[in-house]
Amino acid sequence: LRAIAVLSVLIFHFDLPGLNKGFLGVDIFFVISGYLMSRVIVDEMDEARFRPGSFYFRRARRLLPAALVMFTWVTLLAPWALTISALHDYAMQLAGALGFMANVVLWQQSGYFDGQATLKPLLHTWSLALEEQYYFVLPLVLGALAWWHRRWRAPAMLALTVASFALAQWALQLDPSGTFYLLPTRAW
Repeated sequence: LRAIAVLSVLIFHFDLPGLNKGFLGVDIFFVISGYLMSRVIVDEMDEARFRPGSFYFRRARRLLPAALVMFTWVTLLAPWALTISALHDYAMQLAGALGFMANVVLWQQSGYFDGQATLKPLLHTWSLALEEQYYFVLPLVLGALAWWHRRWRAPAMLALTVASFALAQWALQLDPSGTFYLLPTRAW
């Protein structure tokens, strides 16, 4: 599934007619990652050993080294590759990426497929930010659901999933870019 997800995104970026399903690859990856990490959180909570600090430290140890190398190289090359306006936007994108808010910054700057996408070297960080936001919210939701009997956890999570999907369908007419970038409409 990971290979299908990555290949569909790569093929999308070749801009070949009829092969423009890059969104599907991102969504497949969200499902895989969401399932695996949610399973870790739920299992640790069920065994009363979930520690948010430990969980987030493991995430940071896995993701930050490569991200920081990439941020460093892109930052060093950006002054030669970007216009002054794009460089200003890049600074905001970098701050957003470092704070796992790149999706919000990019949403505020423009739509995903505008003509300036080539001037946004951190455009791809929107999905990582969204994923990390999910992992900040999920333990809070599961902790709140812990007050209920365990048999209600799955139906409650299903209801939240359906609500997120319904919100996405409704919001798509009002703000397609926000619907694409923001957690409430992507959590499903």
